[in-house]
Amino acid sequence: MLDPQKQALIKEVERLKPELLEISRFLHANPELAFEEHKAVERLSRTMEKHGFSVERSVAGLDTAFTASRASAEGPTIAFLAEYDALPGLGHACGHNLIAAGSLGAALALKAALGEVDGRVLVVGCPAEEKGGGKIPLVDSGVFQGVDAAMLVHPSNRTEIVKRALGMRDVQVEFFGKASHAAATPHLGRNALDAVILAFNNVNALRQQIRPDARIHGIITHGGKAPNIIPDHAAALFYVRALDMAYLEELYQKVLGCFEAAAMATGTRHQVKRAGSDYHPHKINYALAELFRKNLEALGTQVDQGPEDQDLGSTDVGNVSQAVPTVQPMIAICGPSVACHMPEFAVASASRAGEEGMLLAATAMALTGLDLLRDRDALRRVKQEFAGGTRP
Repeated sequence: MLDPQKQALIKEVERLKPELLEISRFLHANPELAFEEHKAVERLSRTMEKHGFSVERSVAGLDTAFTASRASAEGPTIAFLAEYDALPGLGHACGHNLIAAGSLGAALALKAALGEVDGRVLVVGCPAEEKGGGKIPLVDSGVFQGVDAAMLVHPSNRTEIVKRALGMRDVQVEFFGKASHAAATPHLGRNALDAVILAFNNVNALRQQIRPDARIHGIITHGGKAPNIIPDHAAALFYVRALDMAYLEELYQKVLGCFEAAAMATGTRHQVKRAGSDYHPHKINYALAELFRKNLEALGTQVDQGPEDQDLGSTDVGNVSQAVPTVQPMIAICGPSVACHMPEFAVASASRAGEEGMLLAATAMALTGLDLLRDRDALRRVKQEFAGGTRP
């Protein structure tokens, strides 16, 4: 049986339900790509100001990042992360409309407990999770200094509390050759597209010798201008992923060797550059995860925890988790045949099941935030584990 304070938070989320649904539906109907989320930020910022939060816009030099805070007295700071960027061509096929609405709902509900408990509630508006890693400059600029714990809930096809995330590095490679007529004088050309194709073949050969947790995948971003012209320029973008940064670095150097070999074989020149900053692996905090699990189960939801190191992607939440104790549980909004980044997941993110999952996430996060504000032993265990203590 949940105590009166927690019952009050549940009622507060229920009271906020019409507004949270409106926010989620607005974001879903107005998908914006990484670093272009101006409508989302305006809507979310105005909502937080209306509820008495102090809002700072354009945080860390990012036009579409913001913070919103409300405090009652000296005490812990609990941060809720709002993601709101969409995918090219797919809209909210990762459910960020639900993430943003859920994090706002948790913060607004927990605000109602301030005064009875001391502390600070912080919403961090995080752009560009899908591409560019908007949380990385937020971490680097000190937005999370003084934060005791951070959380968000991701929609999924399975309800899980703990899931690892792969570190990720993106790398752009360009090859430069010499154009010539592909039929009349091919011997006078140097084919940059052949170099890109060889780069892919080299990476494919490398894959057999990499660890099971690692991934390398890419696309050709430029392949030439016409079939009868030997391409003098071709380019590709690769992602290199692994569960730890040391192996990621080792694997990255091998990928660079694949590019160099392709250039040597084709007589072309190549250039490598990074497209963004590294996404770090998720540092799991089991003490914080256990608090969330207990609250979720107290709300009547059954956890379907799978292996925490399988079916992994990458997220800049990992960078936050290296700076402060962080939890990112998953809540099912669809069946197992639908997964993130599918068109069907965008449909699920606007469905009744998706909205019910968002409200559940908001409630469970608010209850977990309350635990951290009023139970200093629980917070001590979370921080002790983060600092290198033993897993509870």
